[in-house]
Amino acid sequence: MSNTYYKSFIETLEKEDKNQAVRFAYEILESNKLSIESLYLDLLAPSLYNFSCKAEDEEICIWKEHLRTSIIRTILEMSYLFILKRLETVQKNHKKIVFLTPAFEYHEIGAIMNTHFFLLNGFDASYIGANTPKSDILQAIRAYQPDYVALSVTNPYNIVITKQTTDEIKRFFPNVGIILGGQAFKEAHNIENLQYDYILQSLEDIQSFGKKVSK
Repeated sequence: MSNTYYKSFIETLEKEDKNQAVRFAYEILESNKLSIESLYLDLLAPSLYNFSCKAEDEEICIWKEHLRTSIIRTILEMSYLFILKRLETVQKNHKKIVFLTPAFEYHEIGAIMNTHFFLLNGFDASYIGANTPKSDILQAIRAYQPDYVALSVTNPYNIVITKQTTDEIKRFFPNVGIILGGQAFKEAHNIENLQYDYILQSLEDIQSFGKKVSK
């Protein structure tokens, strides 16, 4: 079923019609045709992973990608209304987690999606932003006093700043668990020298982790 919706959704995105795309996603959730998880994983995420430009659009490709990302972000914000409804039946585990991307990492869609997934699995989850400097991350930890900090990294060129960030977190907050996720960590050599406690790369990983900390 989601394949049929994906085809229609992509056709809407290729028209760059933000209103229609948001309305399409809203109606899917409102009618319970797809869950939030299916909308995110089967429609939204692939629409970004599979993005490509036609030859005639090569000169404006980066702007078309930014526009698509903006549309997806608006859909995520709209979807929060449906997350609020789900949260009424979600059992809380009283574990606090903050999501972010480190300095120079601007790909934030995955971090926002996973913040929502953690909320739906009982966590007190907050997204604090993309391109977050180390000093701001440390200040956020002091302010929010989370049990976990989750860093999402897409660009492997940002592994160095990620290492510096995780080193600082463990230096000042050794009891805060560090969770890593994102395309950059698909390659094992990118995580060899990083300080971290968990790598979670899928909804199933998040669900298993939620059950583990709830015991």
